Amino acid sequence: MIFNCSVVFFLIAAATALQAVPFLFASHKLVPGLKKEILQPNTRTQDPVQVTNLIKKAVTECSSDVYVLMNVPGITNGDMIASRKGEWRHLQNYLHMASSVVGLPWIEGTLDLAFLEQYVIRTCKADAIHAYSEHDVADYIDTRKRVIRIETSPLPEGGPARHAALAEADDLLRKILRKSPSPHYTIVITSDVVVPVHPVPDVAIASSPRSFELFHDVVNDPRREEEVERNAYMYQDVEPFWNNAPDSTELYLQRKKNDEVHLFRSELWQKNEKLVATVAMMVASLVIIQTLNFTKWLKNRILQNKTKLA
Repeated sequence: MIFNCSVVFFLIAAATALQAVPFLFASHKLVPGLKKEILQPNTRTQDPVQVTNLIKKAVTECSSDVYVLMNVPGITNGDMIASRKGEWRHLQNYLHMASSVVGLPWIEGTLDLAFLEQYVIRTCKADAIHAYSEHDVADYIDTRKRVIRIETSPLPEGGPARHAALAEADDLLRKILRKSPSPHYTIVITSDVVVPVHPVPDVAIASSPRSFELFHDVVNDPRREEEVERNAYMYQDVEPFWNNAPDSTELYLQRKKNDEVHLFRSELWQKNEKLVATVAMMVASLVIIQTLNFTKWLKNRILQNKTKLA
């Protein structure tokens, strides 16, 4: 009888427990006003419709070149808390670089990933790719936007095998994202399988947020309270370079004119004053010597003529 009562109690508890999935969002570029789309604080149970509106708001501007919708069946908020950062080493880097990050421990129900995929395709004229491994994503040969649906295997129940599966999902995300030639990404990680979640008192969450919130140290970093574009240097308008150099023919004629030597330019004489003085003295000396020689020759010639006449 006691056994039957325990079974009944367990079934009732399971039936009344919240059926939820976690949700993690990251955008390399800032998307203002995302948190207004969801209930605050983010530890409250969220409606899938509100979360879908959040994603649609982020996609509307088409500010990313690759949109990753990653489905990890069976994942819970406990798989993405601060103590599990070791299994998500690469994801941590993407979160730190992202300008907009939203982490929701509990959504009451699953998201329609097929609808979100089609929304990205229609809104951003994106190509769709379904990936179960890195080999399903070919190398880029154009600049078209991509929406990539990543499907992983269901997570094991627990222990080292589950931790290893999380690390494999993290590595798969890295291998697929690094194929993109653009750093402008949007990442969504969730599950299409709900998991029973028993109510957690607000006091417990407030006293130990790291035990319940998704990557609390990053998502709820006080520096993220103000919406700031963390990658502003990549989006600055660069002033075009205008080549104001003259025409090549004009430039050639100008240089040729500058290379011409003009003997009567005062600047040339002043610049070579010592050389001019030396040359002038040499010329004067030659003139004097030649004059003396001519005078001597003329005198001798006159004397010779007088001698002949005598």
